[in-house]
Amino acid sequence: MAAFLYAKIGPQRTQQVIGLLFPNSWQFIVAYLAILKLGHIALPLDTNYKSLELGAVIDQIKPLSIITSPDYQAAVANHHAEVYLFEDSLASKIATDFQKIRLPAKEQIASVVFTSGTTGQPKAAAYSHANHIWNVLVCSEVWNWDKDDTLLISLPLSHWYGLVMGLAGVLYHGNTLYLHRWFDEEQTMQALASGKITIFTHISTVYFRLLEVKDDYDISGVRLCISGGSALPPEIWEQFKKRFGQEILECYGSSESGRIASNLLNERIPGSPGRILPQVGVKFSEQGEVLVRSPGVFPGYFRNPAATQASYTKDGWWRTGDIGELQAGRIVLKGRAQERIRRFGYTISPRDIEWAVHKHPKVKDVYVMGQPKEGDPNDSLSFFITGNISEAEVSQFCKENLPYAWRPDSIILLGSIPRTRNGKPKISQLKTMVH
Repeated sequence: MAAFLYAKIGPQRTQQVIGLLFPNSWQFIVAYLAILKLGHIALPLDTNYKSLELGAVIDQIKPLSIITSPDYQAAVANHHAEVYLFEDSLASKIATDFQKIRLPAKEQIASVVFTSGTTGQPKAAAYSHANHIWNVLVCSEVWNWDKDDTLLISLPLSHWYGLVMGLAGVLYHGNTLYLHRWFDEEQTMQALASGKITIFTHISTVYFRLLEVKDDYDISGVRLCISGGSALPPEIWEQFKKRFGQEILECYGSSESGRIASNLLNERIPGSPGRILPQVGVKFSEQGEVLVRSPGVFPGYFRNPAATQASYTKDGWWRTGDIGELQAGRIVLKGRAQERIRRFGYTISPRDIEWAVHKHPKVKDVYVMGQPKEGDPNDSLSFFITGNISEAEVSQFCKENLPYAWRPDSIILLGSIPRTRNGKPKISQLKTMVH
C-alpha cells in the first residue's frame, strides 16, 4: 500500500496530509500504517460524517489525497484531493524501493484528528509519533498492559481514543486485536464472555448500554474494563460491579492533553478518574481549571497557531477547560469551565447534580445544563433525562433529595441524549430544546 501511494503521489520533500475514509476494518489499519511508513500525516475521516461535515473537514485541511473504498468514493469525489481506491492497490505490482520522510519523533506528525466539538466547532489536532507512544507507555505502566493482553475495540479508529489508546497500543505491544466495526451491546457482551478478551476500553456511556442487556453474561475473564472520554457516574460504576463483578477502571485525559490521570489496578474509586500519571504536571487555576504539562500534550491545532496559543497560560500550561480538584491525592472533575452554573450565590457543578439524579432507579442517563437569564443573576437550570420516568417523578425526587439551588427550572424527557461519537453531549442541539 505504501508503494502504491508513493507511485501515485511521488517523492515529497515535506510531510503531506493523506486522508483515509473507512469504517473500523483491516483496510483502515493497512492504509493508516502505509501513510506512516511513507512518513506522511494520516487524516482519518469518520464514515458517520454527513456530506457537509465531510466536505468541511476536507476543505479545511486540504489533504493531498484520500484512500477509500467504492462504498465511500462518491462522498469525497467532489473535492480537490485525488481519490484512490484501496482495491486498486491490491492488484498493483510496484517496486518497494521508495523514499521515506523521517524526522525526530517529537517533530514528526503522525495523525491529524478532529476534536469532538462539544461546545463549538471541532478543531483539527495534530499528534506526533512521540505523543502516540508516550500515551501507550504511561498507561501500560499503570495497567500492566503487555504483550499477553488481547483487546476488544469498537471505538471508532477515526477518533483519538480508538486510534491511540486502542490501535497504537495494540501495535506497540503486539497484542491480538478483536476489532468490531461499531459498538453493539449484545455483540460486545458475547465477545467479553468468550474468554478471549483481557482488556475492553470505551467511553462511559457504553457502560450504560451494557447494563441494559437482558441476558446474564460471565465476563470474569476480562482483566480490565476501562472507561474514558467523559465522567462515569458512580451509580453506573456500582451497578456494573453488582451485575458483572467488574470494577470499571476510569481514566482521564483529552485528545489535546493526552492521558492525565488513571485509577490504579488496586485502587478503583467511583467518582474519580484516579491519580495523576507519571511525568504529568497538574495544577489548578484560581477558577479551578485543570492545567497540564506532560509529554502527552499535542504539538497544537493543525495550521491554527492562534487557537493553540489561546489554550495555553502565559507560563506555558495547557488549559484543559475542565474544572477539578484533588481529594486525597485523587483528581475529581466537576465539569467543563463553560458549564459552571451560578444560582442563589452558589457556583454549582453540573456533574454533582447529574450524579445525584442518577441515584433514582428509573433514570438511565442525565445531562444538566445551565444558561444565563437576561437581567437575572441566577442561571436557568435544565435537566435532560432518559428512562422510564415521568416529569412529576423527577420533580418530586428533586424536592426530596436535592438542595434548592440544584432543582431544575425545566425537565426535558428524551429517548436518548444526543451525543458525539466520543460520548460528549451535543450542547448546541440541547439548547434548542429548552423553552
